[in-house]
This record gives sequence, C-alpha cells and structure tokens, in this order.
Amino acid sequence: MPITRSLFLAAPISLATAALFASLHWTAANAAAPDRNPPESARIATGLDVEVKCVDESTLKLKLLDEKLELVTKYGFLQVAVADVRRIEFAHRCPADVAEKIALALSKLGHADFQTREQATTELKNHRERAYPFLLKTLKHDDPEVSRRADEALKYIQAKVPAQLLEARDQDVVYTDDSKFTGKLTAQNLRVLTGMFGEQTLKLADLRSLRTGPGIAADDLSNAVAGPATLATYQQQFGKEFVFMVTGHSPNGQQATVWGTDVYTLDSNLAAAAVHAGLAKPGEAAAVRVRVIHSPQQYTASFRNGINSNAYGNFASGAFEFVKR
Repeated sequence: MPITRSLFLAAPISLATAALFASLHWTAANAAAPDRNPPESARIATGLDVEVKCVDESTLKLKLLDEKLELVTKYGFLQVAVADVRRIEFAHRCPADVAEKIALALSKLGHADFQTREQATTELKNHRERAYPFLLKTLKHDDPEVSRRADEALKYIQAKVPAQLLEARDQDVVYTDDSKFTGKLTAQNLRVLTGMFGEQTLKLADLRSLRTGPGIAADDLSNAVAGPATLATYQQQFGKEFVFMVTGHSPNGQQATVWGTDVYTLDSNLAAAAVHAGLAKPGEAAAVRVRVIHSPQQYTASFRNGINSNAYGNFASGAFEFVKR
C-alpha cells in the first residue's frame, strides 16, 4: 500500500529558517504599533483542505490556495471554483527534462554498440510509468531490436508498477458534488499552504489525484452501490475502481472464503475481505473503494480481525485491493 509522507520533510531547511526569521521580524515590528495594512501573507485565505496523491504514490495533506481552476474542454474554457471541487484525477504529464531523457534513451535502443543499448534499456526501466506511454508507441518500431527492447522494458514496468498507475490519462477529470468535467487544466502548478513552510507550489506533473478532505467520505457514500458477494464478474477490468456499500461479514456459522492479504482474489467474499482489511466491523455497514489489479504470483494467508484468509497461487482473472483514503 502507498506510504504517506509529509511534504515538510522534503522541503529545504533554508526555507524553514527564512520563514522563521520573517515571522520573528514581523512579530517584533508589530509589537510596538499595530499595522493597519498587514502584509499579503497575513491576509492569505485559509484555503481548502485537500489530500493529494503524487506519482511516486506518496500522499500529502495541505491547503489549496487557488480560488479557481481553469479547464480547457471541447466546448471552450471553463472555470471551476476550488470550493466546489471534490476530486481531481490528473492527466499524465511528463516534465520536459524527463521526457527529453526518455526520448534520448529510446533513440539508443537501436545503437550499434551493445552496451549502449543495454544502458538505454535499463534507463527506460528506471523511468517506470513515466516512460510507459512512450514505450507503447515504440513497440511498433520498424527495427526489430528496438521493438524487442521496448517490449522488454514494458514487461519489466508492468511487473513493478500497479496496473492502475499505467493508465496514461490524456485529460484531467474534475468532480464536483453534481458534475464531472473533462478537459486539460491550464495551470502548471497549484498554490498550496503548508503548516511549517508557508505557501508552496506543487507541479501538476508530479500529481496523480486530489481529493478534498471533508468530502472524501461523502464522495464514497454518494457513489456507493450495493456490493456483490464477490468481484468475480469484474475480471480483466484492471485499474478500474468501484465504490460499494457492504455489511461486514459476521461468521454465525456461515462460510465466507477469502484468499490473500491486502491483495485478494476476485472470487474472495467482499464483505469478509472488508472485515479482514479492517475497513468494516462484523455487522457494520461501510462504503469501501476497491481497485481491480493484476494477480500477484502468490496470495498470502493471514488471520486478521476474526477472519481467516487462505494462501493461493496465481489467479489469472485478476485481484482486488482496497483503496484506503
């Protein structure tokens, strides 16, 4: 599962020092005489609480300061008030410098020198999902060696990166309480407020999704449908997410078989898996978000929350995991 980390740890210490001195200076200056025109930073709006997931699967919780987002749609420009946003699924964006490195590596896949081809292949593998869309196009290359190496890199990335992260979405999707807008955001960055380092900017190229803090549970509930007994009918729908209402399985002498730990076979009992994963208590109704993914080579057995799961080998139809917001 993705590991949540704080933005604060990644920011440079010099920024924190500068912010501290600025704060001390402002306090000292205003202690003697109140300023009727405080600096702009003191008038910053509180912002909207959001949770953003980055392309490296880290998660950040902060405040979004932008008041509006502009979206280019096939019907023209559209402005959406940030206060109305409940979720954003960001399009695939590759930073220009990274795209340049990927293009250079691709150009070397057919190089006369074997070591050069090997190094280029390794570099493309290391770019992981960033390189994935480019490699897909390279599969049809006229040079068999180039095509073969692109296929090798693709298979490596597919084995290392969850399927849902390989969907190269061309457009941003913005959700509000009652609407869904598809287009391309014109901004390259988002203005955010952090508790320790003040105002910062986040590059859209580094973001995968955004959800408003207070709206997460409500969003799941509003989109939830009655959960099936199992997800067996959702085979091969890799990368897709669904929200279901389930009632946590209560043993009471009834059989409910589960295979796997954190990643479950599609024919596992959904209500029992939700209890096993700690997302619902026996007899408790809960909204759960699931994602269909490729089957691992081996499912691990474990005993959790009164539910015993079983081990199993590869289940070709696919697997599912719970998306914990």
